[in-house]
Amino acid sequence: MKTSVGRKMLAAGATLAATVALVTATAPTAQAAGSYNIRIRTLTTNYIADYCLLTTTSGNAQAACSGNRGKFDDFRLGTVHNAGDRVWLDINIVAATDRKGIDLQGKHYIRTRGDLFAVEVCGWKDLESFKSGNTGVPLHGDTLCQW
Repeated sequence: MKTSVGRKMLAAGATLAATVALVTATAPTAQAAGSYNIRIRTLTTNYIADYCLLTTTSGNAQAACSGNRGKFDDFRLGTVHNAGDRVWLDINIVAATDRKGIDLQGKHYIRTRGDLFAVEVCGWKDLESFKSGNTGVPLHGDTLCQW
């Protein structure tokens, strides 16, 4: 009788260990969050706005916002980011229509200009690309994104 109970307990323990090993092997591994950083220059922007950087990982809860910024400002924003995240910029303009969900398309240097009615946003890979005189990518508005 003792050996029968012992064998059942041993078998149950082996089954439990195999189940734990299987679950551990098939469980998705958590990906550590990195960060997405941008630099924004409000070249000739004729409005005051709060710029918010968002990613799929950050959502609204961890969005990085600038506070109200005006003309000729130059500042940085960064928020949590995982590979494959969508990254976008919301421009919350004081006393005018906000511009939401501007896809940054992997750009890290952003230049804005315009007025309350015609907001223009351009993006470059990085500051060096901008300084080199490369043409940027239009991200919002009708604009030529030249240095």
